[in-house]
This record gives sequence, C-alpha cells and structure tokens, in this order.
Amino acid sequence: MKKIAIQGVPGSYHDIAAHKFFKDEEIELICCNTFEEVFDNLKKDSSIIGMIAIENTIAGSLLHNYELLRDSGATI
Repeated sequence: MKKIAIQGVPGSYHDIAAHKFFKDEEIELICCNTFEEVFDNLKKDSSIIGMIAIENTIAGSLLHNYELLRDSGATI
C-alpha cells in the first residue's frame, strides 16, 4: 500500500486528485494541515509520496510550494 501525504482533509481537492491518480492502487492518505507538513512527512519517511498543488485557477502559481519543493530536494 502506498502512503500519500496531502494537504487537506478527506474530500478535499488533494484527496480527490490522489484517488484519481492512484485509482488502480490501494493507498493510505496522510492528511496534513499545511504544505510544510507534507514535506516534513517526506523527510521522516522516504517511502511516503507527497502530492501538492503548484498552481490553481484562483491563486495562479503557488510560488511558496515551488520554494518548498526546491528546498526539500524532492523530485517530481
């Protein structure tokens, strides 16, 4: 089973996106309150996959998330 860290709660956009992306796989969601918490989980356990938005229709590019990704050393 894959562990997926998302920002949000069950039913959130990130939850829906994770279930659609991994539709043929069994997943365990790790619901985080902040995007920083998603990356904290990645640091604690290298088997965790992080799923975050980097752009949305309301705010446009989420530059802080680009910074978090860059600073974490994680790859896309």
